[in-house]
Amino acid sequence: MQAQTVLYGEFAIAVRPERNARGAWIADVSVSRGAETVVDTRPSTVQPEWLTEEEAIRDGVEWGRRFIDREFNTPPSHSWVADRARAERWFRDTGES
Repeated sequence: MQAQTVLYGEFAIAVRPERNARGAWIADVSVSRGAETVVDTRPSTVQPEWLTEEEAIRDGVEWGRRFIDREFNTPPSHSWVADRARAERWFRDTGES
């Protein structure tokens, strides 16, 4: 089957289903934004095997969306601990210079 591309915000998730040595379907996933490739190939240390191409494609799209949300769409922490650490670094750096 040909690679299928799904747009997710400003990202394109390209999924190409492939058969592995055991005959199961797995998803080869790449994520890009414009001309920049963010992930060339989904890390395949352990990945699920599927009975059909459609399941593998769905899994690849879901993985791409989770990756984008985790890496690019997570708002910065508003923790007072993190704010205090930034303030301490700023005071230290200002005092040293």
